[in-house]
Amino acid sequence: MQSVFSNLFGMFPIDFFVIAIVLIVAALDAFRNGTRRAAVFALAAPLAIFLYEASFKTAFIAGTLLSLNSITKAAFFGAIFVFLGILLYRIVPASFGSGALPVQGLAAGLAVAIVLPVVWLQIPALVSLWMPSPMIQTVFGPAYRVFWLLGAYLALAFVRR
Repeated sequence: MQSVFSNLFGMFPIDFFVIAIVLIVAALDAFRNGTRRAAVFALAAPLAIFLYEASFKTAFIAGTLLSLNSITKAAFFGAIFVFLGILLYRIVPASFGSGALPVQGLAAGLAVAIVLPVVWLQIPALVSLWMPSPMIQTVFGPAYRVFWLLGAYLALAFVRR
């Protein structure tokens, strides 16, 4: 029995299990609290990329930001993401906070699980903290990231239908 599990789990990189856990947690949260948090996450993460990359070309702070190490840059991205998350949580209507049906919850969890690796691969400071497997880099990398984000947003649009 142990060899069956080791063969099954050995076929997939640990990244798939992390993404699956994120999907399950986000879906359970959507079942309980509605899709508001999933929508905020899916909107805040790509916006945080935009602001993070733009901040390195901004007057007065660009020189300071360029001299930071990768852990501090990752923390800076996290601060931007949290700030945008708070703002968007206040912007997204409270009606998104009503409980979701099972299919809606799964779609919201799927959207969060798609956005996470796409965004993670865009920030070099995050990649330096944890390098996703080559399979994840290929699947969610630059060649397909637009399609993945569109799919995540379509899933969220289906949820709010």
